[in-house]
Amino acid sequence: MHRGRSRLIPLLFFLLGLSLFSSCAPTIKHYPRINHYLLVRDYDSAYKVVKQNKGTYAERNAVLYYLDEGIISHFAGRYKESNKSFFEAEAIMDKLYTKSISKEAASFVISDNTVPYRGEDFEMAMVNLFLALNYAGLGKWEDAVVEARKVDSKLNLINSKYEEGKKNVYKEDAFIRFLMGSFYEVEGEINDAFISYQKSEEIYRRDYLPNYGISPPPILIENLLTSADAMGFYEEAAQIEKRYPSVTFMEAKTKRRMAEVLVIHYNGMGPEKREEYFLIPMPDGYVMKIAYPKFVRRDYGISHGKVMVRNLETGRSYSASTLLMEDIAAIAVINLENRINRVKAKAIARATTKYLASSAASKAVEQRHGALAGMLTKMTANIASVATEQADVRQWRLLPAEIRVGRVIVPPGEYSGSIRFVGRGGAVIYSKELSPFSIKERDKKIFTYRTLR
Repeated sequence: MHRGRSRLIPLLFFLLGLSLFSSCAPTIKHYPRINHYLLVRDYDSAYKVVKQNKGTYAERNAVLYYLDEGIISHFAGRYKESNKSFFEAEAIMDKLYTKSISKEAASFVISDNTVPYRGEDFEMAMVNLFLALNYAGLGKWEDAVVEARKVDSKLNLINSKYEEGKKNVYKEDAFIRFLMGSFYEVEGEINDAFISYQKSEEIYRRDYLPNYGISPPPILIENLLTSADAMGFYEEAAQIEKRYPSVTFMEAKTKRRMAEVLVIHYNGMGPEKREEYFLIPMPDGYVMKIAYPKFVRRDYGISHGKVMVRNLETGRSYSASTLLMEDIAAIAVINLENRINRVKAKAIARATTKYLASSAASKAVEQRHGALAGMLTKMTANIASVATEQADVRQWRLLPAEIRVGRVIVPPGEYSGSIRFVGRGGAVIYSKELSPFSIKERDKKIFTYRTLR
């Protein structure tokens, strides 16, 4: 028994030494440079910063490296490169989803920062959302649908692992269903488009509105009504019109002769994950630290974008404002809140284990070497415990706060255009020209823009 207690002493000093390792959270020093380059749309330089800092991510943060590579390439319109990086990230995430017992045990004893980062639940789903958008940018609509389907299947799998009453609010994605409907439309699969739009409307109404404050966007309802008209679903269309009496729509026979321009606006910086903690003083003077992560929203000044395109032959202009369709910041905050009790319970159990080990070791040392040695052992153990008990604040830092979409339906032809970014006070902050483009009947043209202000 005496020998068994003495074996705890090396463990405590090992924890103290390891505190130097575990306290080294993944460096974020290069992110201000990346954000500066993203702000001025210098994606090549932003990408180079990530490449130059690959070593700072460390092996246990490899997934973050590929996520950063992938999203910068996406913003730059280099969709094939983006896919390659996102596939690397997805492979690591899938592999880490079932964690090894040894590494999970290490995180229980020391810190969650000691295990490889596999991403938050919502981050895993976002990978496939951006893959779907990449394929849409490449005009590979069938591949885009495949990736879009993975979003909901992945969310279903994740939620199936949680007990009843402890599942995530973010269990289905309304925006990806809207995109699926758009992809099906291009392929002429109008029935599938109707089903996707119908499901999207349901998720917005039942989940997104009460949880994130996002109502079903008018462009979704317009598409839903048009697809219902195309399929002859007049009873369903009547029910939809009754629910949304202010929304008008284009008849299917008219829309078939038109084309569609979608402007996807990635707005603001996503929330920042920070450490919160509380201290529990024990009767013997030992202090337990319970640390946990919390997402904190970051401010940004742009409210929305105003899209305008002009037909170069007729001179006619078409315009639309971008609408909020995916509040990533809200999803991140609530998704973490859904699992925070599990995180806190693990942190409390981990701190308790360290405390019990400290008490046993200090008593053993006191019996062999006196009260002073026992007190020093307890102090050393407490320092090690506090130093190693750090919240896991790793995150996909380059995600936008929200995804907005502007849509204009236009006749086929040659176009120029612009997007004006409007501040919360109503003033235009700055504008960007759309690259001149031609668009054919029933075609879709997708533009993406990133703003951080």
